[in-house]
Amino acid sequence: MRAVKILERVLVTIPIMFGVAIVVFFFMRLTPGDPVDIMMGQAGAVTAGELEQLRHEFNLDKPLHVQLWLFLKDAVRGDLGYSYIQKQPVSKLIAERLPATIELAVGALLFALLISIPIGIVSAVKQRSLI
Repeated sequence: MRAVKILERVLVTIPIMFGVAIVVFFFMRLTPGDPVDIMMGQAGAVTAGELEQLRHEFNLDKPLHVQLWLFLKDAVRGDLGYSYIQKQPVSKLIAERLPATIELAVGALLFALLISIPIGIVSAVKQRSLI
């Protein structure tokens, strides 16, 4: 019974994750210009041929629905793309910051437990009182 509930929850999260990925994809396309313009705007003088080559490398020359399909297909395989600002793979950037994120999450969890357990004990001992 419990395993069925867990499986049900996991199956419900799959379409939610796809929905969030689609929303993120379209929000990124709402920004002025395209990612190549943003990336090359910092580089200075770039020829039109180089811009077109980069657009081809990042599949930005394809129709929007094809770009979305490629984005979702790559995300399912674990390829999170390329950071146009940092000029590195996104998975590498996440891996660099993951230890600090885990450390922060564990610290916050321990802090919450140190506060909530004593409060829970006091409220259990002093039932029906203001404390």
